[in-house]
Amino acid sequence: MSWREPLSITSNEAILVHHYVQHLGRWLDATDPSRQFTLRIPHEVKYCTILLHSTVCFSARHYKDEGTATSAYGSCISLLIERLNLNTATQDDDLLCAIVILRFFEQLNVPTISGSDNESHLAGSAACLRDLPKKYVDPTAPTLREAAFWVYVRQCLYNSTIDQQAPNIDFSLQLRPEPSSLQNSHPLAQLRLETAWANKMIWVCACVVNFCFDDASDRTNRVDKWHGLWKDVELWGHERPSTFDPIWSGHDREKSVFPGYYFTADWHVVAFGFFHFSSILLLTYKPGPKFALRNVRAKPSETDNQILDHARAICGSCKSASEVVPSLITLCHTMFIWGPLMSDSDEQNELLEILADFEKTQTWPTTWIANALRKEWAIEEII
Repeated sequence: MSWREPLSITSNEAILVHHYVQHLGRWLDATDPSRQFTLRIPHEVKYCTILLHSTVCFSARHYKDEGTATSAYGSCISLLIERLNLNTATQDDDLLCAIVILRFFEQLNVPTISGSDNESHLAGSAACLRDLPKKYVDPTAPTLREAAFWVYVRQCLYNSTIDQQAPNIDFSLQLRPEPSSLQNSHPLAQLRLETAWANKMIWVCACVVNFCFDDASDRTNRVDKWHGLWKDVELWGHERPSTFDPIWSGHDREKSVFPGYYFTADWHVVAFGFFHFSSILLLTYKPGPKFALRNVRAKPSETDNQILDHARAICGSCKSASEVVPSLITLCHTMFIWGPLMSDSDEQNELLEILADFEKTQTWPTTWIANALRKEWAIEEII
């Protein structure tokens, strides 16, 4: 590797980069056991100004150092505009990584009461990924650029679910290699295998979200497409490695009204959440005759109860692993699909507690989500 002259970094910047390593890299490495964003970005910030500013900006916002966050963001934006206008923008890995990091800053900066989100950095990521040189994506994420692609997909699913619109993802891309073709012949190969299976579930969920919310798609053979996606979800559940099974699952009413699930690794929890969310979406948007409006006083249907069982699994896994922030982020957007069905007051109260604790501990804005749920549940107290 050629020698590069390091940047001059202040002690405060170093503290914030270290805060990123200790607390925030994990948010981006949700399905990457090799932890590329945690381990490689801190090295790269010593040589790349735009990565340094984006990392400091995100970390300072989480650290509640608003002055530093605002200053770093301003410095970053001018560099972003300059580099996005270059012909090399779609091949600029540092730029892509900086933008997906800034997207987390943008999400933390959403007003907690209104939830207003302009999604500008999501659009920036899409611009960097628009002209991929190859028509396939590697679920094992062997490079930082490919790891950034999977972060972008998860970020897309958050807003696509809340806004109930198709994600800005190129679905002509093919997964290569298929996780089922990989061999577990070495401890490092095991990590590659687990990355592939976790990202496979993310991709299946993205395809499901696109099926549910893409109004411009071909509506013919919709039933067949639904069955194909249902089969994909079921196959993932049957074929994934047994390491994705929880260490323990069951009910402990003294701890939670939701079932408990304890997993070995972050990517197991995250994949579990997207598996259940995919099932919720397919049950909700199954093609067939249905009323446009429902009788709100009616008893839950069999499908409603199935959806709620999947929702409780997501809630329980988040409650059992409150340190796995990406799973809580998944919870925040999935409840816009299933939240109104939850009518049990104990479950409602505990879900609101999970949201409040998430905002308190991680500064992720959830007050607006909790208020939206209270309105759906006809609870008078609005914060």
